[in-house]
Amino acid sequence: MMTFSGFNDSDFNVFNINGLEERMEALKSNIRPKFEAIAAELEPTLASLTGDEMFTHIAKHARRTVNPPNDTWVAFANSKRGYKMLPHFQVGLFETHLFVWFAVIYECPIKAPFAEKLLKNVNKWKKDIPNDFVWSIDHMKPEAKKHGDLSKK
Repeated sequence: MMTFSGFNDSDFNVFNINGLEERMEALKSNIRPKFEAIAAELEPTLASLTGDEMFTHIAKHARRTVNPPNDTWVAFANSKRGYKMLPHFQVGLFETHLFVWFAVIYECPIKAPFAEKLLKNVNKWKKDIPNDFVWSIDHMKPEAKKHGDLSKK
């Protein structure tokens, strides 16, 4: 197991490699070992903080047959079977930046009730979340809205 020493330009340049097979090979050889090193550190920490056993899920992009991925990630959830149907944590890369997210995505059945809970307590989360954090409307795209730029509406 390697020690995680950070990401560098060559890691982000993986997304400039043309062709599915070529990009997938670069992701497997360059990025996946770094995600494994991050997981060795984060999985026990997240388990301690959440009180749940956490499991690592490194994106394999297995369903892709033509288009190379524009991003990649490692996710952490309290299920061995998957993470998309659960609130989860992600560390990942787009060509332009690193992201660290708490995510509740489209496959999660508590997405709507979670949003309703947030809406009932707008003053609290507006104050408690740091202004430089961001909200992603679509986890498949690199764009995000800076928390400090959002109104309570």
